Amino acid sequence: MKLVIKEYLASLKEREELDAMLPNLLSEMGFTVYSRPGRGTRQYGVDVAAVGTADDGQRKIYLFSVKQGDLNRQDWDGTPQALRSSLNEIRDAYIPTCIPSEYQNLGVVICLVFGGDIKEAVHQEVRGYIRSNTTTNVSYEEWNGDRLADLILSGILREDMFTGDMLSHLRKAAAMVEEPDIAYAHFQKLVDAIVKRPAKKQVARISKAREIYMCLWVLFTWGREANNVEAPYRASEYAVLRAWELLNGMIGKKGREAVDAGIVFNDLVELHFAVWDELASKILPHVDKRHAISATVPSFSSLDINLKTHEILGRIALRGLWLAWTKSQSALPEPLETTEDDPLHVIAMQLFGLIDNNPALQSPISDEQAVDIALALMLLGVHGGLKKAIGSWLDVLVDRTYAAYRTHGAYPTCKWSYWDLVEHPTEKTDEYRKEATGGSTLFPLLALWAGGYRSGNALATLAKFKNKHLEHCNFQLWFPDSDSEAGLYQGSDRHGDMLSNIPVDAEGVETREYVDTECASNDNFSKLSAIQLGHWPIVLLACRHYRLPVPPQIWLSLVPCADSEDQGT
Repeated sequence: MKLVIKEYLASLKEREELDAMLPNLLSEMGFTVYSRPGRGTRQYGVDVAAVGTADDGQRKIYLFSVKQGDLNRQDWDGTPQALRSSLNEIRDAYIPTCIPSEYQNLGVVICLVFGGDIKEAVHQEVRGYIRSNTTTNVSYEEWNGDRLADLILSGILREDMFTGDMLSHLRKAAAMVEEPDIAYAHFQKLVDAIVKRPAKKQVARISKAREIYMCLWVLFTWGREANNVEAPYRASEYAVLRAWELLNGMIGKKGREAVDAGIVFNDLVELHFAVWDELASKILPHVDKRHAISATVPSFSSLDINLKTHEILGRIALRGLWLAWTKSQSALPEPLETTEDDPLHVIAMQLFGLIDNNPALQSPISDEQAVDIALALMLLGVHGGLKKAIGSWLDVLVDRTYAAYRTHGAYPTCKWSYWDLVEHPTEKTDEYRKEATGGSTLFPLLALWAGGYRSGNALATLAKFKNKHLEHCNFQLWFPDSDSEAGLYQGSDRHGDMLSNIPVDAEGVETREYVDTECASNDNFSKLSAIQLGHWPIVLLACRHYRLPVPPQIWLSLVPCADSEDQGT
């Protein structure tokens, strides 16, 4: 296991990776971290600063200067950003002027941190520097890959808490990272084992979250090395959701534990974004090219292309909604003004480019794809300037779906098994069509959005479709119930209610009133911890990850009322 951890450490970048991992390790070791990595402020050579008890039992200040990988001559003394220059800054500037007053009577330990080893060619120079600059009050320590790995295995992943089965799942997840389904299954079992371990005290729950964070880092670095981060991406979603389950009772409150819980959860979300960035770097540059994304799906099956492009649609939309959350002060999503260089505008346009250039996204085949379509509609609605894009997409979605149904083509079915979808439609009969469309969350979703963003005949077509061909189909939407707080973040399928028999009228008024009435009377959504604490993207993340319909309370405010003047034109 130490070799797996060392490989992970050696592959970490200096900024926002190795220096981001270090504070969590120090906190788990009992250190008080008083300075974390920052941008835009002068650090004077110090990446992380903490106070803790040394091996001799004395409380000291630890100042960490971080470099990635092995320490070679160039990294030691070859540039102004080299480690020796940072150490000189610590000695000459940080120690005399930047140490907080309450710690100025403590001894100082300057730590040279790097994920690999010191190269032999520079080893004597480093030793000589340390000997020359050690004083009665200032000492030096090398925290290389071996020492960091030992500290991780004796700290965050210590044997008395992190059992052999957990280590086995971590090793297997890392080893099988090029087989995403297998790697994710092992990571899921690992996280489940961490979460289920008894922990009554808040500090124990925070320690669990740090374990999840460290394990996700290991999986991510191995996936990045293998140029395949599909498993790490899925794992990062699961890690965020289970960590929220562990920590949400502390986040937003006062006290040391609340601060630590908020920091750990924020670090996990930032790591999720880092995995997303690695994945998106291979996708987003090609969304504006016709069929480019569809062509990259490693299958000639139209079903595989359809499923994969919708999955990509949901992932891009969710990342854009996270950006909207950071930009907005509202408790729920709201339309936002953007500029051309705004990251929210950029990703919304990339999403529209994906839709426009990949026709599979205009012909859903499974009702489950309502999840991805809902997220995409939300991002387009949040953007505020893409009303015509929403209306155009809705028109095409409804027209092609209606045509596929009438011709016994690949219309959306309530079947969800992959092999059922492979054979769909198995028969070109009215009896089979009734069976395959017994219920739908997609059609009422489209009806509500079409009622608010009219640009063509989408709503009229849906009303005709419902009355002429889908009288047997239960148009329904999912709502959280009293059990959803306990089940939403862990993926339980034993929670939630369905609003059934939603009407669809050509004007959209009856549809909207029917759903609005239920939203007003159902208060279980507002009781979800993610909603109460203002973290609504967590609910969307759970819906996307566990393939749960997105509740209308979170997106209905983005849809103008059918009889309002603020509709798409």
